[in-house]
Amino acid sequence: MPPQVKHNKTVYILGAGFSSPAGGPSQDKILHGIAKLAQDPDPELAKQATQLLAFLKEVLKVSTEKLTNASLEDIYTPIDRCLADRVSLRGKSQNEVERKRADLDHLISVVIQRSFQRQYLETEYVQRFATRLVNMAAKRGELAQTPGCESEAKRYDPFSIISLNWDILLDNALDTALKAKDAVHGTGHYDAFGVVDYCCYVSSFEEGDNRIRSGLWSLGAKGYNVKLLKLHGSMNWLQCPNCQRLFTSFNEKLVVSRKIGTHCRHCNDHQIRAKLRGTLVMPTFLKDFSNFQLKLVWQNAAVELMEATNLVFIGYSLPHADFEFRQLLTRMVRRSAPIHVVLYEDAKDRARYREEVARYKQFFTGHRLTFDPEGVIEYVRKISAVECPGSA
Repeated sequence: MPPQVKHNKTVYILGAGFSSPAGGPSQDKILHGIAKLAQDPDPELAKQATQLLAFLKEVLKVSTEKLTNASLEDIYTPIDRCLADRVSLRGKSQNEVERKRADLDHLISVVIQRSFQRQYLETEYVQRFATRLVNMAAKRGELAQTPGCESEAKRYDPFSIISLNWDILLDNALDTALKAKDAVHGTGHYDAFGVVDYCCYVSSFEEGDNRIRSGLWSLGAKGYNVKLLKLHGSMNWLQCPNCQRLFTSFNEKLVVSRKIGTHCRHCNDHQIRAKLRGTLVMPTFLKDFSNFQLKLVWQNAAVELMEATNLVFIGYSLPHADFEFRQLLTRMVRRSAPIHVVLYEDAKDRARYREEVARYKQFFTGHRLTFDPEGVIEYVRKISAVECPGSA
C-alpha cells in the first residue's frame, strides 16, 4: 500500500483589521456612528438613537462625550448580567432593558452597514484573497472528478477561514469568485458545485437560491467547499427560533434589512408562525453560545485548529474579551504549528502595535511566531505573487 501524502493546512483567522481598509469601523467609530444617527434624516432611526444615547447617559453614565473611551463590552456586560439574573438595571425593568439591548444591536448593525456603503479605494485586496482561496479549493473538485484520484480528493484540505467579524465583505467576495470559477456562461448556475461552507446547517433565504448549499452536499456531488467559520455570527444570517434553521443570502445584510421578522417558510407549511431573527454574538463578557448552529461552527473550528499545520492571524488583536476563543486556541493549536501574525503598524500609533505584538508573544509562549507590520493589503499582495495550487 503506497504511503499517504501528508498535506499542509493553513487556517486563516480574521479580525476587524481585515476589513478596516475597506471601511470596516473600529469599536470607537461604531459608538460615534450611533451618536451621529441621532441626527439621521430617517426620523425613526434618529429617535431610536436619541433614546439609546439617553439610556446610556442616564443608566450607564456614558455620555456622548465619553464614547471615545467607552467599550462595547462595558456597555453590554451589565445589561446582559441583569437580563441573565432577571433583575432591574437602575430602576429600568427587564422589558425596558431588553428593548434597549435590541436597539443597540440594531444601531450597531446600521453603522457597520453604512460604513461599507461609502466609497473606499481599498477593496480589491479582498477579492484577490477570495479568488486565491477559491482557486486552491477548486482543486478538490478537479481531483474528485478525475478517475483514480477520489481518495486524494478526500485528503485534500489545504485551508479554512475562521472569522470573528460580522461583516460579509469576504462572504460576498468568495461568492463572486465562485461564480467566476464555476458558473455556466449565461446561466449563473454553479457547474462544479463550489460553495461557501459555513460549517453548519444552512438554508437559502430566497427559496431556490442554488448558491446556498451544504458543504457536505457539495463534496458528495464531487464538488468542493470553501470553509468560512464565523464564530460570532454574520450579518447575512437569520434563524428560525422554532425549527432552528439558519437562513442566509449573499450581498444582503439581512439583520438590518426589512427581512428580519419574516416568517419561516418551512414552519409556515405546518401552520406555525415563527419569525426569523438575527444570530449576532455581541461584544460582552457574557457571550451566549447556546445556539445550536453556533455550537456546530465552534466545534468545527476546534477541529480546524487542531488540524492546522500553519496559522495566519490577519488584523486580529487577540483581545482579552475574546476569552472563549483564546481558550479554544490554547486547547487546540498544536505546539509545532508556526504562527504568522499580520497587523498594521500605524506611524501615528506605534504603541498600539507594540502592545498587540506583546500580547501574542505572551499568549503563544513556546510557539514559532513571526510578525508582519505592513497590514492586510500588503500581505495579500505578497501571497498573490506566489503561484496558487490549482490555479493553472
